[in-house]
This record gives sequence, structure tokens and C-alpha cells, in this order.
Amino acid sequence: MSGIYVHIPFCKKACHYCDFHFTTNLANTKKMTDSICKEMEIRKKEFSSNYNSLYFGGGTPSVLAISEIKQILDHLSKYTTLSQQIEVTVEINPEDINEVLLSAYRELGVNRLSIGVQSLNDEILNWMNRSHNQEKAIQSILLAKKMGFENINVDFIYGVPGYPNRNIKEELSSLLSTKPFHISCYHFTIEDKTYFGHLKKQNKLKEIRDTQSEEEFKIITYLLCTNRYVHYEISNFSLPGKVSKHNTNYWKKNNYLGFGPSAHSYHYPYRSWNVSNNVQYIQQVSTNSFHPQKEKLSDIDHFNELVMLGLRTSEGVNLLEALKLLNEKNKSDFKVNIDRFLHDGLLKIKNDILVMNKEKWLLSEFISRELFILN
Repeated sequence: MSGIYVHIPFCKKACHYCDFHFTTNLANTKKMTDSICKEMEIRKKEFSSNYNSLYFGGGTPSVLAISEIKQILDHLSKYTTLSQQIEVTVEINPEDINEVLLSAYRELGVNRLSIGVQSLNDEILNWMNRSHNQEKAIQSILLAKKMGFENINVDFIYGVPGYPNRNIKEELSSLLSTKPFHISCYHFTIEDKTYFGHLKKQNKLKEIRDTQSEEEFKIITYLLCTNRYVHYEISNFSLPGKVSKHNTNYWKKNNYLGFGPSAHSYHYPYRSWNVSNNVQYIQQVSTNSFHPQKEKLSDIDHFNELVMLGLRTSEGVNLLEALKLLNEKNKSDFKVNIDRFLHDGLLKIKNDILVMNKEKWLLSEFISRELFILN
């Protein structure tokens, strides 16, 4: 299966931690919508008929008018058939959620919401420059469920510096009282081109200690797993049957199409990405000079990505498939590299599947880099 991603590069305000491509100037939403539809027309030969997910991300897709979301969906229907079983997700902030909007989304076929809660501590939310508070976050989830949405993800950020007494357990317990179907827990990172990145350069902000991050991660994992959530990827927890089809496509390296500025596409062995500039994107599309950057992955590139992504998931890496990509020398080098992690109990192999010890999942990026084949 494969997915379709649509990037909506607009936000009402800038969160201090976010380095995704967006603008707070909402004047050109209609022009951008037209351009995204035009890009689809330009790339119509790339569409297939086996999509299991459509994801509106950003930015904040909920800033678009219903008519603009409908325009994109109508345009998509010209080039592919979106079945009633397809997972259609819209990212949305708690302050945007109301009955009128949710009712309109349901009529358009949106069946999954990803709500950017991030925290249930009002002080932290204000520090992040979020527009909602704890009460609004809780109300937004409950309203979405009341309106019939049976697949709701909630984003949550841990590892926040400057709040050593943050009560993660209390926040998550409040979140769990709403019984969301899926929870994504992301570690706070300081990105260079953000307000927090600016503070870091001035030595006014630094990352949390690794030991505290690990402790918060353990609390999150224990609390969610004891509440029947399946920990199927480092950052993702799902009630049975509610895993994210869209993100799973990424982790399994399935093909996907991305539309809009900064959006990426993948069709083995090629990866491409659009320009991360709204004006340039609109100009390229309108003048028929659309030219995303493109690269061809080597077998070793593909192998390294399979390892990196697979070790993030509970399904792990299929060694029989992955090792087909390597010559005998590289196979030998890889087996030598994994031996020390197997010996230390960080990795294990069962039925030719290489998986990480979940208690040490936070080390997956380090271990992946150690296992990469470099030539």
C-alpha cells in the first residue's frame, strides 16, 4: 500500500519549537490551494490506485476553509479512487475544533484527526507559544468523539527543559481520561531555525539531561501500556486496530506521493522533494516550471534506511530482505557490528527479524548509525 501527503504551509502563530515549513501570513491560502491542485494535475501520471492513507499535514491544515479542503479532495478524485476504507487524516489544533468544522470534515470523508495537544500544563503551553490551554485541549478531544470520530490521535511532547518538576504522570492521566485512540509522544528538540534555537545560541536554553528524558519515557511507556495501548513505534502508542496507516507506510518504506511546498515523495529507488518556499512553489507550478529535487537511492542507502526505520518499530528489520541488498563483504561487516549489541542485550533476533530491546528504544538512532554500511 502507499499514501498521499498534502502539506498545508500556514499557521495562525509560530510555535517556538517548530521547524516545519510554514508561514503565519494567511493571505494566499486560496492561491496555494489552486497550486497544490495544479501540481496534482502536472503529476497525474504518478498516481496509482492502491492508497490506504491521505494525510493533510503542515503547518496547520485546519486554517484552510472547508471549500479549500473540498477543492483538494475533488481534484484528487480526478486522478485516483479514494475508497471509503482509506484513512483520511487532518492535523488540527484544539482551538480550531468546533461542531461546525468537525461536521463539515465528516461530510468530506475525513475519518481521523491528529490533535496537537503537546502538554496539559498551561505554563508549558504558554512557554511553547501554543494558543490553547488544558481545558480547551480536553474539551476538543471529547467534542471530536461526540461528533463521531472513531480515530483520534493526540500529539504530546516530553523531555521539555526548564521544568524539572513537571508531572508527566498527572498530565497523561488527564489525557487518558478522554480515551484517545492513538497517542504520539515526541521528545522535545531544539531546532536551529526556531525561537528556541535562537535561545540556545545565546546559551539561554539547553536540552534536558538524558537521564531525565529516559525516566519520562519509562513513565509514559508504563502508563500507556497498562492502559491497553500498544507501543508499536518509539513515539507511537495505539489502541488495538488504530495504528497510523500513514506513518506505517513511511516506516515500512512504502511508496508515497507528497504535494505542496516542502513535501517529499518516494517511489523506490527515487526520492524527491518540493521547494520549501511558498512564493517559489506557486510560481513554479503556475508557470509550468515545476521541478522538484530528486535523488536515486543506492542499495546501501536503502539498506541503511530499512535498518534505521525498522529499529524504530516493534516489527523490526526483516534480515532476509535487507541483506539481499548487500555484497558478501558488507554482510560480514554488518554481522560483526550487530554482535556487540546482541551480546549487550540491546538487540535480539527472532525468526530472522532484528528488533530492539524496547527498554532501550531511545538508543535506536545511535545503534542505527553504528550499524550503517558506509560504502
